[in-house]
Amino acid sequence: MIKDRGQLATKNDAKQENQTEAVAIASGGLKREAFVLAPRSTYGSRPAVIVLHGGTRGANDIFKWTSWPKLAEREKFLLVAPQGVNNQWNDGRDVTISGTRSTADDVGFLSSLIETLIRDYGADPRAIFVTGVSNGGLMSMRLGCEKPSLVGAIAAVISTMPEVIAQMCRSARPLPAMFMAGTADPLMPYDGKPNAFLLGRGNNTPMLSIPATLDLWRARNGCTVKGVAKNLPNLNKNDRSTVTRIEYRTCKSGAPVIHYRVNDGGHREPSMPPQEIRGRFAQLGPQNGDIDGPEEIWHFFTMQIDR
Repeated sequence: MIKDRGQLATKNDAKQENQTEAVAIASGGLKREAFVLAPRSTYGSRPAVIVLHGGTRGANDIFKWTSWPKLAEREKFLLVAPQGVNNQWNDGRDVTISGTRSTADDVGFLSSLIETLIRDYGADPRAIFVTGVSNGGLMSMRLGCEKPSLVGAIAAVISTMPEVIAQMCRSARPLPAMFMAGTADPLMPYDGKPNAFLLGRGNNTPMLSIPATLDLWRARNGCTVKGVAKNLPNLNKNDRSTVTRIEYRTCKSGAPVIHYRVNDGGHREPSMPPQEIRGRFAQLGPQNGDIDGPEEIWHFFTMQIDR
């Protein structure tokens, strides 16, 4: 393991930028990299949140375009942004949005990264959480299926689930899980039907719908069939979307399943305020501005710390 200071650009001040370290880990015959933001803290072991970027994107995006850095500074948790090989994750599909199939051992890489966080950064092994957007969300599900003992909870954003991963996931140990998805997502259809864009790139991987994904995790965690739904306040009247939160909290395992259904939302993580929709982002559909995705995810993670 090699550790050195990274000059990673962030939305925040130079003090925070100087706290960001580039960590290199040998995994699967490759030199892999992650960026760790470790805000100054007065206490010992602390939670770690691993945020996985989307396909064709990169770890730097987590620091440039999301509220995660500000959250980490405020709440004093370790923020970790790993880099996928060729800007993608091996999430179980035949082909990702890049048009290629990843053969990287990302489960092995993330497992080694978690060991490093515990050993070198004082991460609490009981409070290591993984979340991701799109390709990164699928990867968080795969890690939660194959290595559930390593993480305290996962949160998958605008991500459906490959059936091949679902098969191995049904018998895995219970794990708290959150899912945030738009009903009008053009890339990860809510109903799980084949996507013309990805089919054109050679991806024929059968995918579960979001309701079927919820059913899988609900059954895995021993939760009741019927969830409790609540329509959240429509704070942004111009985003063409609303949010319904569906909670499955009555679970024999004690591991809840939460779903944020973004009604008429596209392939974009909710954000307050929403990012400007322009260029290719306009093709991804509406971005909800009623909630902030990272804030809601962090709140869910904190609820699991003392569970």
